Amino acid sequence: MDMQTGLFGRFMPERLSHGAYSIEIAAAQPMAVKKTDRENVIDGALALFRVKGYHHTSMSDISAACGLLKGSVYHYFPGKKELAVAALDRVIEDGRAKLFNPAHDPANGLDGNGGRTPKERLQALADAVERYFIGREGGCVMGNLALEVGGSVPEFVTRIRTYFEDWAKALTKLLATKYGEARARELAEDAIARAQGAIMIMGLTGDEEILRRAGRDIVALLD
Repeated sequence: MDMQTGLFGRFMPERLSHGAYSIEIAAAQPMAVKKTDRENVIDGALALFRVKGYHHTSMSDISAACGLLKGSVYHYFPGKKELAVAALDRVIEDGRAKLFNPAHDPANGLDGNGGRTPKERLQALADAVERYFIGREGGCVMGNLALEVGGSVPEFVTRIRTYFEDWAKALTKLLATKYGEARARELAEDAIARAQGAIMIMGLTGDEEILRRAGRDIVALLD
C-alpha cells in the first residue's frame, strides 16, 4: 500500500494493492467555497427574478445560484422581499447611469464624448436600450414584476414607477425640443409601452429586430 500525507498530517492511501489487482483511491480534497458578497447575491437574485418571477423564486434558489449553502442568503438579507427591494434599487441605479440620466445633460453624450444634439442623444439612448436588453435572459425585470405583482407589494410598486418615470423623463426631455412638454410626454409613454412589448415578444421569438424597429421609430420623431 502506497501512502501519502493527507489533511491534518494523516496518511491517506493512494493505491491499495492485493496480488495482481490494484485500486486507485483519490485523496480527499477540501470542498471549494465560493466567495460572495451582498452585491453578488443581488446579481443572482435579479437573474432569477427576471426568468422565474418573484413568487416562483425561493431563497433556496437564490442560495444555489450564488453557490451558497441553503439559508446563507439570510446573512445578507432578512427575507426575500428585502432582497427584491435591494435588487430593484440596483436596477434603478443601473438605468439612471447607463440609460436615462445622460439624456438630460446636453454637455455629455451617453458615451462621454461631448455635446450632442437632442436627436443624437435620442439615438444614443435608443442604442443603449438595445444593448441593455438584447441578449438579457428574462427581459425587463421591472416590466415583468409590474405584471406579476400588480399593486400587491407597495415597496415594489414605488420602485417600478420610479424606473419608468426616469425613462419617461429622459425621452420627454429630448422630444420636448420639437413637440412641447405635454405632447412629448405622451410620445414618451407610447414609446416605453412599445419598447416593453418589443422586449416581451423578443423574449418569446428571439427576434431582436422588433426592439431595433421600436428604437428607430422613436428616433425618427426628431427628423
